[in-house]
Amino acid sequence: MARALIAVVLMFLAVPHARADVDPHAIEQYLARGKQLFDDLDYAGAIQTLAPVTRDARATRAQRLRALEITALAHFIRNDEGAARITFERILDIDPGYQLRDTTGSPKIRAFFEELKKQLIPGFDPNAGADLEHAVPTAGTAGRTVELDVRATRGGDRVFEIVIATRRRGELTYKIAPASPRGGARWRARVTPEPSSKSYVLEYYVEARDAGGGALARIAAPDAPLEIALSPGVVEGKRPWYGRWYVIAGGAAVVAAGLTGLAVAASRGPDPGTLPPGSVTLSR
Repeated sequence: MARALIAVVLMFLAVPHARADVDPHAIEQYLARGKQLFDDLDYAGAIQTLAPVTRDARATRAQRLRALEITALAHFIRNDEGAARITFERILDIDPGYQLRDTTGSPKIRAFFEELKKQLIPGFDPNAGADLEHAVPTAGTAGRTVELDVRATRGGDRVFEIVIATRRRGELTYKIAPASPRGGARWRARVTPEPSSKSYVLEYYVEARDAGGGALARIAAPDAPLEIALSPGVVEGKRPWYGRWYVIAGGAAVVAAGLTGLAVAASRGPDPGTLPPGSVTLSR
């Protein structure tokens, strides 16, 4: 009886120390940490760090997709194609039309993912679309222009236009800006984020469209956008008309002229008026 009671107490004490799901406020920190480990070539560490995000029901769809892609890429680079396939399948279960956010441009990774799509998605034709390449800027400043370069590595002749959709994190809708063609299946967009006295994150995705306006390819997606961390930047607004130098100078001249006129009038004395001096006319 005593042993059973001790066992129950030990189990009760162990529960608080069990690993819990990721706190909603910490999910972005887990994602940032996992991406940093991936960039530092610590693929095992990235997989371990992102695992809780991929399982947590409180993570958003976009957050799970980001965590799953980094995890799948890490497995693939480690030559664990079995684990990479399973993870990519989880991505396609969530979004059958998912476009890789991977910016390395590795043809081996893309071929592996497209072959998996052909097996799992009926009617998928990798030759019908286009492939895009884009390097995400590491940082920017609010209120200052950011240049975004895009290149079509496949199917460039089918791309009629490239558009960049941007929004401030927390906003619901995107602003669409066309990119300018530069020849050689390359485009460049110049985007000016809204000025702000505080830092914020600019979210965006890239979309290639055909002549009919249909989407041929995307880098990222509306619910899983790319991100640029923007530092504070305030554009000084135009001064009001009454604060401009020439208005101030003109106003000073007018005031000076008025004071001079008063001085002249005072030196001349009072006007003679309409009546002769010393006479007053009264009427009943």
